Amino acid sequence: MFDWSDLRVFLAIQRTGSLSAAARTLRVNQTTVGRRLAELEQALGARLFDRLPAGMVLTGAGEELLPHALGVEERALAVERAVSARDSAPSGVVRLTCVESLGSRFLAPRLGELHSRHPGLRLEVLTGSHVLDLTRRESDLALRLGKPVEPGLASRKLGRMGFALYGTRALLGARPPVHVEDARGIPLLAFDESLAHLPESRWLAKVMGEAVPVLRSNSTSVLFEAALAGLGLAVLPCWLAEGSGLMRVGAAGEGVEREMWLAVHPDLRRVARIRAVADFLAGLIAREGPRLAGASA
Repeated sequence: MFDWSDLRVFLAIQRTGSLSAAARTLRVNQTTVGRRLAELEQALGARLFDRLPAGMVLTGAGEELLPHALGVEERALAVERAVSARDSAPSGVVRLTCVESLGSRFLAPRLGELHSRHPGLRLEVLTGSHVLDLTRRESDLALRLGKPVEPGLASRKLGRMGFALYGTRALLGARPPVHVEDARGIPLLAFDESLAHLPESRWLAKVMGEAVPVLRSNSTSVLFEAALAGLGLAVLPCWLAEGSGLMRVGAAGEGVEREMWLAVHPDLRRVARIRAVADFLAGLIAREGPRLAGASA
């Protein structure tokens, strides 16, 4: 008889495609993942994955096991959510996912207020462009730029975030461009191709034509620091750029806005610790609303 927890290992490998990535997801070492998979395969008497150069690929036996493993996972998570919902005090771990710039430069300096209110909370802030799955408890709360599209989530709009084009005074000269299009020819900084789908990336490509950026990055923080150093113009969140010494390019209304949404699994939204963090975020964003939206966005 196999250990039911080995199914978590099986699903992690299937979702990530490798032992090392599964180990990072499960927060264990790669040796443990390999051992647990071997034990599961021995217990079932079947090889579940083919180890190919491109990664771990399900065998026929693995394909047959997959829907059953997903069903067990969903039932286990439902039990976990039901038990969590009985919490009465805002204490324990809450995992929040958001984009890197929001987490490091906006939220982190303000989390002391949350800790003062609820010292029993332990917050984990996970940043990056990868969207974590709330239904599988990869995260408890998600602060996203754009309305969540996954089915079955409870979400609410918290506010707006404005983006505009910024550069140093030295780069823009004594007479800064009146309109964004007038800045064509000035060195440009932009997101890399992996983030070309973002509204701010599409807007920049539209207004700057065929300009080739001198720097591309998947990090807002990298673009911000490069813009501060005078390397080029960058589309940045207004709350990040204003007051930094950078000058805004273009007139009021020349920029782009994105909606800020908070998402949670509906079974967890009444859990005290999660509700406490959600209420804090909603209040913080409402209070900082004009700054986040950009006074001239």
